[in-house]
Amino acid sequence: MNQEIRLPADAEPGVTRIRRKWKRHVKAYLFLVPILLSMGLFKYVPFFTALLKSFYEWNGANINKFIGLGNFAKLFSDPTFYASFKNIGLFTGSFVLIQLIFPLLAAVAVYHMSHKKTQNIYKALFLVPMVVPHIIIYLMWRWIYRGEGLLNNLLTAVGLESWTGSWLGDSGTALWSIVFVGFPWVSGIYFLIYLAGLGGIGQEMFEVGRLEGMNVWQRLRYIELPMLKGQIRIVVILAFINQFQSFENVLVLTNGGPGFSTLTPALYLYKKGFEYNELGYASAIGVVVFIVLVAFTAVMNKLIASADKID
Repeated sequence: MNQEIRLPADAEPGVTRIRRKWKRHVKAYLFLVPILLSMGLFKYVPFFTALLKSFYEWNGANINKFIGLGNFAKLFSDPTFYASFKNIGLFTGSFVLIQLIFPLLAAVAVYHMSHKKTQNIYKALFLVPMVVPHIIIYLMWRWIYRGEGLLNNLLTAVGLESWTGSWLGDSGTALWSIVFVGFPWVSGIYFLIYLAGLGGIGQEMFEVGRLEGMNVWQRLRYIELPMLKGQIRIVVILAFINQFQSFENVLVLTNGGPGFSTLTPALYLYKKGFEYNELGYASAIGVVVFIVLVAFTAVMNKLIASADKID
């Protein structure tokens, strides 16, 4: 009786192995096609279009004139653009510092709770805001800062009427009022990153700390912070990217005013593109923002790699 002799997989020719592997995974690849098409259509096509149109005087309709580096030359002599960069520097620096501290303290406090049920309740409370649209949060804070809003009424109630004011309408307070939005500043995603890092620390480390008589702050300094270096680096990168390109908070709260005191590069891009129809100039702003983000990410990755080698 003749039997078909099958060669081991290792003995098959390379082309045959690739063909068999392709047939096995072809359905999975087909499921990825809609995702890849949507990414190409809504992400890569707009990106490369903006990159190209940054070299044009373009209004999105009847004006489409190649001007080379004209938009960039105009941009780097634009005092409004420099004012927006100064503002975003303050916003981003404050946001990164806040996300390095407050979500970490919250994660440490929740992680060390002795009662599991109470711990789960606090986890849920910190994560629920993640499902609330940001626009609702910004509208709520705009109401808080109104002349007859919650903040001024609260200050009046405790006898601090002299402290009341037009928080978003005064150039001296508008910038810091936006920084204060989101108090107590425990972002769900950064809270989860820290909580996952704490879960990866061996319990024997905490046992040693207890035996050494460490208090809460000593444990944080000598055990938790050194073991959370990777999470801290991730938070710095994500927080910087998230805040540097944000504009919806400023758009809803102040629309960049009063004057240019709260204007950011992303909001300036939006205004130039969709209010003044200077889409070529807006594209140049977007390219500069993109270059800053790529440069920052590359520098942080290099610093991370160097720190890992030292460790």
